[in-house]
Amino acid sequence: MRSRFRNRFRGAGGSAEREFRRQRRQNIREQWKLWLGGAAFVVVCVVWSFYLGPVGSRFMAGLAGAACGVFLMVYALGGHMSSFRWRLGAEGERETAKQIEKLGPEWHCEHDLAYEHGNYDHVLVGPPGVFLLDSKRLNGTAAAGGDALHSGRLRYPGAASRGGAKRIKVELERRLGFRAPWVQGTMVIWGDFPQKHYEEQGVIYVEGEQLVSWLSGLPEKVTAPQRAAYVTALREVRTAIAAEGTAG
Repeated sequence: MRSRFRNRFRGAGGSAEREFRRQRRQNIREQWKLWLGGAAFVVVCVVWSFYLGPVGSRFMAGLAGAACGVFLMVYALGGHMSSFRWRLGAEGERETAKQIEKLGPEWHCEHDLAYEHGNYDHVLVGPPGVFLLDSKRLNGTAAAGGDALHSGRLRYPGAASRGGAKRIKVELERRLGFRAPWVQGTMVIWGDFPQKHYEEQGVIYVEGEQLVSWLSGLPEKVTAPQRAAYVTALREVRTAIAAEGTAG
C-alpha cells in the first residue's frame, strides 16, 4: 500500500540537476563542431547503407547505431565528466530525500534551500532538533577523518558543514527573535562508507542507509510548538530568497 507520507517534502536535488543541465548545454555549445560532425557521420552511414549489399548495409547501419550510442552516452554524462558530478549530486540528494520520507509526521524537511553562495541540500526539523544534511554520492570508498570526508582525490571539509549549520542557526534566530537550537551539521554518504557512523569536531558522517535509524534513536530535545516555530522560520527564509530572486 502506498504510504500517505510519500513525497510530502519536494524539491530535493533541484539545484544540482539544473546546474548539470546548464553545464551540458554549455559543453555542447563549446563543442558544436564535434556534435555536428557526429550527426553528419550518422546521416552519411544511413544514406550509404541504402546503396550497399545486405552485408554492407547491415555494417553501415550498425556503425550508425554505435555512433548514436556513443553520443547518447556523452549527452547523458553532460558532455564532459566534470559535469557528471552534478548529476551524481542530484541523485544523492534524492536518495536522502527517500530516507527522510520514512520519518514520522513529527519531522519536517526543507530541501534545496538556497542562500547567497549556493544551496543547502536538506534542513531537517524533528524532535531531536535541527539538522543540516549534506548529501554525498560517491563512486569510491569514503573515509572520514582529519575533519573531512575523503574519497580518492575528493575532500569535503567538515568546516563547510559547520559553517552552513551556523548560518542556518543565525537565520532562524533573526526570524524567531530568540536563541535558536544548535544545528547539527551532517554529511550523508551514499556509496561505500565502512565507518557507517563517525563524529568529529561537531560534524556527523553517516551512511545513507543508516540515516533514519540514527535520527529515530536520538532523544527528544524540542517540543512540538518549538518545531512548528522553526518550520515557519525556515519557510520564511525560502520565501524571502524567492522574493529576492524575482526582484533581481
